[in-house]
Amino acid sequence: MRREIWFYKLLWSYIPCHWKGWAVIAAAVCFVDLGSSLGQSTLDHFGYPEADWVPFLLLFFPAWIALLVIAKRHS
Repeated sequence: MRREIWFYKLLWSYIPCHWKGWAVIAAAVCFVDLGSSLGQSTLDHFGYPEADWVPFLLLFFPAWIALLVIAKRHS
């Protein structure tokens, strides 16, 4: 069974060419945005407003790696 092509490989990056590729990117962006916003507000509530960058980094890198794996699989 062949996999669907959602991304084209262009040099060292992947370009979405199917609506499912765009949907995966949008889902990852929403996940990181919502998660980091909730994490920042939680840290602010507990008295750590200077640690605002921590939730973003904790969510950004796993989402980025997941996107690279999905793009490689569907290219």
